[in-house]
Amino acid sequence: MEKHAQPLKPLAQIGKERFNEEQAAQIKRLLDEHELVKVRYLIVRNKADDETSGGLKGELDKLIEQYTSSTHVRTIGNVAVFYKPAKEEKDRKFEKELSKA
Repeated sequence: MEKHAQPLKPLAQIGKERFNEEQAAQIKRLLDEHELVKVRYLIVRNKADDETSGGLKGELDKLIEQYTSSTHVRTIGNVAVFYKPAKEEKDRKFEKELSKA
């Protein structure tokens, strides 16, 4: 799954403020259209904030999974990848990839 995510550009951004229902709805729509979506976290990074931002990113990963009924694939730096299979089986692009795992 990760190899399919690598060439993708982030389609959504979560700001420094808070994750909200509008952002959740946007990510859910993107997942419905693309199945695999990258989300950029706009979190200020410096050495003092590494532990705090890491915890915050983990919380955001869980919230996005919960609100969008998706699966968190990975987070590297400030970019997270989420997967949600297409509703129609014929539209599922990554079904074979998952069955190998």
